[in-house]
Amino acid sequence: MRSVKLNENIEAAIAAVIAFIVSMIPIDIGPSFGVQISLAIIYIVAFRRGIRAGLLSGFLLGLIKFISGFASILTPVQGIIEYIFAFALAGLAGIFALQIQEAAKNNHEKNLFLYIGLATFIAIFAEYFVHFLAGVAFWGQYAPEGMSPWVYSAIMNGMSGLATWGACYAISYLLIKTNKKIILVEK
Repeated sequence: MRSVKLNENIEAAIAAVIAFIVSMIPIDIGPSFGVQISLAIIYIVAFRRGIRAGLLSGFLLGLIKFISGFASILTPVQGIIEYIFAFALAGLAGIFALQIQEAAKNNHEKNLFLYIGLATFIAIFAEYFVHFLAGVAFWGQYAPEGMSPWVYSAIMNGMSGLATWGACYAISYLLIKTNKKIILVEK
């Protein structure tokens, strides 16, 4: 049991480093809108090892971004909320790990497509809800004059979240569909 946890932790850490490297590929559209394809790496480890490993991997990705200077930080509290806490929530994609693994093993393409979509949507919704709240509290000062910080944050985080979800859903699905072993752990 101890070696299984160790393997999970090692995979989570490796995935976080790979995700950090992938996050350096700039997919920014404007000053505060971007697509985070690096989250697909976190989703894969969450599908492979479950929520705990996914949360750890997302946490480590956020921590690496936070301490390496590859983060937009206004205040330490905002940085912790948006990088360490929000990125950890990407690991919630592991909520359907067993169903995704089962669908992959049994070649149930419809179930695979459905559960990857649901899992990635739940993870993106949770993460971007935190970004939305942080946007109101910390980034609202950058809203165009006359625009509510709530509306500004909803638009910016909503667009970024939906774009990230679509891209990561497609990437995750295609990676798993072309190589099911990526999420299946040999026992």
